[in-house]
Amino acid sequence: MGERIRRMSAREVESLLRRHNFVLVSQKGSHRKWRDAAKGLQVVVPMHRGRDLPIGTLRNILITAEIPEHEWKS
Repeated sequence: MGERIRRMSAREVESLLRRHNFVLVSQKGSHRKWRDAAKGLQVVVPMHRGRDLPIGTLRNILITAEIPEHEWKS
């Protein structure tokens, strides 16, 4: 049986993105745009304080950012 996706807040996701060389490039309302120029990758993280990101949104962000699965699955 596969591992489950660990629930994460936007702050936790942003911390993970920083550790993988992503830089905050802009913000519009509650959505922050992160970019890794070396790999040519970009993701948008919705900032809704006090709430975990929906599993589908979280999975899409982390797969698009090419974050290794062992860092976000439990």
